[in-house]
Amino acid sequence: MMAKSEHSKPKPRHVVVVGGGLAGLAAAECIARTDPDRFRVTVLEAKRTAGGRAGSFTDPVTAESIDYCQHVGMGCCTNLLGLLARNGLSDAMRRYRNLTFFHPDFPPSEFSPVAWLPPPLHLATVIGNLSYLDRKQKREIRRGLWKLIRTPSRQLDDVVALDWLRSHGQSERSIRSFWDVILTSALGEHSQYTSMAAARKVFVDGFAAARGASDVLVPDRPLRRLIGRDLVAAIKNLGVEVRCGAIVQEITTARQQHPSVQLRGGHCIDADHVIIAVPWHVIASLFRDAKIAAAMPDLKSFKQIPASPISGIHLWFDRVITNRPHAVLVDSLTQWLFRQPFGQSQSAEANLAHYYQVVISGSHPLSKSSKDEMVAQVLSELAAVFPATQTATLLRHRVVTDPNSVFSIRPAVERLRPPPCPAPTELPWLCLAGDWTRTGWPATMEGAVISGIQAASGVFENAGLPSIAADPGLKRGWLANRIIAS
Repeated sequence: MMAKSEHSKPKPRHVVVVGGGLAGLAAAECIARTDPDRFRVTVLEAKRTAGGRAGSFTDPVTAESIDYCQHVGMGCCTNLLGLLARNGLSDAMRRYRNLTFFHPDFPPSEFSPVAWLPPPLHLATVIGNLSYLDRKQKREIRRGLWKLIRTPSRQLDDVVALDWLRSHGQSERSIRSFWDVILTSALGEHSQYTSMAAARKVFVDGFAAARGASDVLVPDRPLRRLIGRDLVAAIKNLGVEVRCGAIVQEITTARQQHPSVQLRGGHCIDADHVIIAVPWHVIASLFRDAKIAAAMPDLKSFKQIPASPISGIHLWFDRVITNRPHAVLVDSLTQWLFRQPFGQSQSAEANLAHYYQVVISGSHPLSKSSKDEMVAQVLSELAAVFPATQTATLLRHRVVTDPNSVFSIRPAVERLRPPPCPAPTELPWLCLAGDWTRTGWPATMEGAVISGIQAASGVFENAGLPSIAADPGLKRGWLANRIIAS
């Protein structure tokens, strides 16, 4: 019998990722791609399909997958785009350079950056093109934007967006018709609650800092396919085990201070590292172990992070009401309208209907309205800007509201967001991931992917390996670096 070689490979360290949403999948992909010899990765997802909140339901009439709520990215989401590109999915997002804003009393307005001007001057004509703003509003909005990009973000951490806007000369009409139109869609919350630092992040990184940052990216397939099937398949090809329907009940350290993951049904998975990639409002339920809870005194405070609901209103008409792939509505309950982006259905039932989805972020005010009342108001608003709606017949509808769609990014919340390694000394094996952790981003797919990379880096550091960093974003040009405050 041959003696073992002194240079035989050590046993790979086992990383268990709890949660198969974008954050958990990004962490698993990063570890498996960076160092497959030193680590083996298992992802445990409680649902039947991975993807987390970025999921889909099956339409009972057509049996097609319909996203609960339309997710979009932006050109500034370089880590999300990088994750897709590395896994052969760079063509999975349709890129739109321009936006169109619709107001019931004015012609449509094109939001189109000037291609030949350097950022942030490429936005010079954008405000002027918004037909529903009068001259006074345009002047005050331009002044407000200039002041915002000249103010360092650190000065805005404890400031509520609405307070800042009012104190910097923004009228209530300008706030409603411009600032809130963009901020509520991007942050999932209204300016009366959101941090001005988060608002600045949207306008600077999402619009002003670099060319292409404001491009809108819409998935060309249902999220169940894009994330739950295609991305998962690519990650499995890297050697990652993805187990759906695996409900984790508790994380313990009974095995000589090494973590164990307890599953419903009694099965136990031993691990060297655990990445918890679940929403903020459920994480505490996984840590009933007194020693772990004592090592994370902030654990209970995570539940204090407020949530903001987003509603998706799914509409099937008997005819086309607009050929536009998407539209932004101003001064209305309806914020975005999306047309079915997945091409012509093969279903005979679906071919008789034309599908659209309305998205309403920060839908707290709708909690007292019935679904029929919501749909009636949306139909009235669509008819005001798309006349074909007036003669169209609504065949059926479905309203989907997730009360915990995103965390509400208020000034106090930033202090509650944990780092990727919440207890590096007491619990060196534990990392956290999720868009709600301390990523520097609001609740977005980009933030989720960044958090996964940060958690993977925490695993590497604990194993004595070099850390890695998320992509810093689109490179700013000479002028943007000098105009935009750091």
